[in-house]
Amino acid sequence: MPDTYGATPHPLDPLNGAELARAVELVRACEESVPSDLFVSVALDEPGKEELAAGAPHRRARAALWRHGSRELYEARVDLSQDELCAWNLVPGASAPMLVAQVDAALDLARSSQVFVEGLRARGLDEGSQIHLEAWPFGGLLPDRFAGRRVVYTPCWERKTPTGNPYAHPIHGLYAVIDLDTLELLEIEEHERIPVPQEAGDYRASVMQPDRHVAPLEITQPQGAGFTAEGHLLRWQNWQMRVGFCPREGLLIHDVRYNDGGLERKIAHRLSMAELVIPYADPSPGSYRKNAFDTGEIFMGINTNSLTLGCDCLGQIHYIDAWYVDNLGGVRTIGNAICVHEEDTGILWKHTDTDGSVEVRRGRRFVVSSIYTIDNYEYAYYWYFYQDGGIEFEVKFTGIVLTLAQHPGQEAIFGTAVQPGLIAPHHQHVFCARLDLDLDGTQNSVFEVDAVAPERGPLNPYGGSFVEKIVQVRDEGESQRFINPASARYWKVVNPQKLNKMGRPVAYKLIPKNPVTPVAEPTSSIGKRAGFMYADVWVTATDADERYPAGDYPFQSGEGKGLPAWTAQGRPLDSTDVTLWHVFGITHVPRLEDWPIMPVERAGFLLAPFGFFDHNPSLDVPPAKVTHCVSSGAEERSGTHACACA
Repeated sequence: MPDTYGATPHPLDPLNGAELARAVELVRACEESVPSDLFVSVALDEPGKEELAAGAPHRRARAALWRHGSRELYEARVDLSQDELCAWNLVPGASAPMLVAQVDAALDLARSSQVFVEGLRARGLDEGSQIHLEAWPFGGLLPDRFAGRRVVYTPCWERKTPTGNPYAHPIHGLYAVIDLDTLELLEIEEHERIPVPQEAGDYRASVMQPDRHVAPLEITQPQGAGFTAEGHLLRWQNWQMRVGFCPREGLLIHDVRYNDGGLERKIAHRLSMAELVIPYADPSPGSYRKNAFDTGEIFMGINTNSLTLGCDCLGQIHYIDAWYVDNLGGVRTIGNAICVHEEDTGILWKHTDTDGSVEVRRGRRFVVSSIYTIDNYEYAYYWYFYQDGGIEFEVKFTGIVLTLAQHPGQEAIFGTAVQPGLIAPHHQHVFCARLDLDLDGTQNSVFEVDAVAPERGPLNPYGGSFVEKIVQVRDEGESQRFINPASARYWKVVNPQKLNKMGRPVAYKLIPKNPVTPVAEPTSSIGKRAGFMYADVWVTATDADERYPAGDYPFQSGEGKGLPAWTAQGRPLDSTDVTLWHVFGITHVPRLEDWPIMPVERAGFLLAPFGFFDHNPSLDVPPAKVTHCVSSGAEERSGTHACACA
């Protein structure tokens, strides 16, 4: 089935709109399906590595459906190449994530509740007030009386003007509790009444009329972009990869290869951000249960922004659209879902020799990115590919901090007072990256490396020596690993069968940048459901069905799902197909400067070649020859200067 580029899709390309529509038709036509089933997701059923190696695997779709009448979740598989349904299975005990169609209906139900409206009136609000309402999962802390139900509750805020910031005006202590499947209003929670904060939190340009002088800055590439895009296949300098999309994870990177002096070498099979969980610290009613799985419960992919040239992306830009299936089976298009461009990164390397010779190279990186909006927060995902063979992931956090009301003058214990009576609660953003590396093949091993000082003696006569202590992670029983800044710990993925010129196995190393230690206890509700948080690195034997570190369906799930259960199998990890999982993020104690909108904060990690190449792979980068730069400090002495570095 051709895609929008007119060619038959590659086996790793995401399903296009026509394929998704046909998959929905085949699922709806099967006798096991009922008309009221809601689609959780429809996505590419990715072919395995052996299938890819054998060539021309069938195009398949994997669908998940929720039967809300019986609270059952089914998974179906469709062979699009054969135009037939090939599997339909019940997933015992699974619960669907937040489904937009149900959430919208639940919010309408809350707004129409007379008891809820009376609660608003008691807080000084009336029918003319604009109420911003959100549906949040109970975070696993489900009362016994709601056992077996899929339950949400509804924090709310007042929007005082049509363009105003509702998060400046939280409405405290009033929540509608709703069963998503039956659309029953189970109860109205009433807690302490606190006055709605009145001070505005404006940030829009139409209101603020920003007047700072900013000199124009143009990024131009007169000869066009330095990369090529053929559908989802991207090539930039020595790099080649395929961009994917999933309604749950969003942006995916597949089949990463590097041209090393004419030899195409495989580095990674699949790179993704597999989970994001946000535990909140405030124990007050209505706040203690805020433990959102933004990837597993909300789905990042369906919340992808349509990006805007010159605002979200700057320079010579190429966009890629994405498609997904909504809960009712309709195919939706996200225009400009993925941004591709290259950008300057400053000096790549430089040396001034004693004879006066100066060699300097400016660096560039290739950027593949998407941005997601989940209620108040934005998460911008960037995969960077460097000229020296490095691969970096960076997430940029921005948006609006979540807010609670508090009595003016009362001390904020579990958050930061950002305006009178307005609190931004403490919380953490905990990410888990799934890194399926295939360094020159699938027979890889993982080592933990520490810098250690030998005891005083022949190896350390002056007390300043150190060596590397290298420990192999031999099986999943020892696969939970922890960052140790005191020993500059890192992890290497190596291919023992492929040696570099010095006779050592080729390798890439994982360099953590933003470790995050969970504050929540392992015995807490979120600790039980997100057990992956309690190690910085995990290693598993690669299984294509083990994709999400908190399990496939974390909504109101039980404990021990995902990585804790998989690694309990104790599978061997020596010279085999391995997957590296890295947990990172930030502990966010909000600042006054984070209000009313949060400047970007960053987190991420780096995958750097470590003996993968026989020398610096960026020696083939030519000197820069840029003619439109000028010097503002030397004109009087020697005139305007071009910044050519030849």
